[in-house]
Amino acid sequence: MLITTTAACGADQPAPPAPVRGVASVSELVLPFDAYKTTPQQRAVLGNAHNRLVVRCMRKQGIAISPPAEDPSMLAAVDPGNSRRYGVTDTGAARSSGYHLARPPSPDTTGTWAGKLPKRTRHRLYGTAADRGCLDRATLFLDKGVRKADWPWLALQDSLTLEQAAKHPSVTAAVKRWSSCMGRAGHTYPAPEAAIADSRWDLDEPAVTEEEKQTATADTMCKWSSGLVAAWYAADADLQRAVVRDNPERFAALRANLKQRLERAARLLAAHEGRQTG
Repeated sequence: MLITTTAACGADQPAPPAPVRGVASVSELVLPFDAYKTTPQQRAVLGNAHNRLVVRCMRKQGIAISPPAEDPSMLAAVDPGNSRRYGVTDTGAARSSGYHLARPPSPDTTGTWAGKLPKRTRHRLYGTAADRGCLDRATLFLDKGVRKADWPWLALQDSLTLEQAAKHPSVTAAVKRWSSCMGRAGHTYPAPEAAIADSRWDLDEPAVTEEEKQTATADTMCKWSSGLVAAWYAADADLQRAVVRDNPERFAALRANLKQRLERAARLLAAHEGRQTG
């Protein structure tokens, strides 16, 4: 529930809502939808099982390949979680990386690796509209017989709750407090979006200026002291809880779909390991 407090200000005008209290650190930004998303460990299991199926499919066509393995620790290292959901909120990361991602972007392992393969191999890997390649066939195998689930719908709801929460009165009031806080620190921005979009920062380049680091650090500190993170998170979480409550069948399907695919992937990897050690 969103908690706001008002106090008298003048004869009949209420003061702006005080900051929402609740979460106090990035590690506490856990949302209802997170329970239905894959963890880095789960993504590694699914990715490595998919790789084994692709290798098997290509071998049947007389082509030997060695796709890069998915490392759960690396996947975890490049996953920002919800730390960037409300803009920069990790003060330590802002001090070292400014508005740039504190962790390196997730490597496009499949694309980078596949791009170096011979043309015939890539053709068999990706296939055509009329003849599916081994990548698609592996995905179909993992999905075969599992309960249907609408993952694009979840992704859409995930973005919608974020956008809708941003319009909540507690959040818009907190944005004004954030702007005042930034002004006192010497940075004039009407909203966090303007700060990260400042043309002085080139987020496509690896270099991070001291000015960017200082601004981003002030940004994160003001987000917490103004109650903006807490308010946005509270509104976001409330909206997500309502979506889960109102769509029990959809979420049951998502949970079952992931569980079945993980079980199939784990069995496939266990069987492969058995053959390797047998």
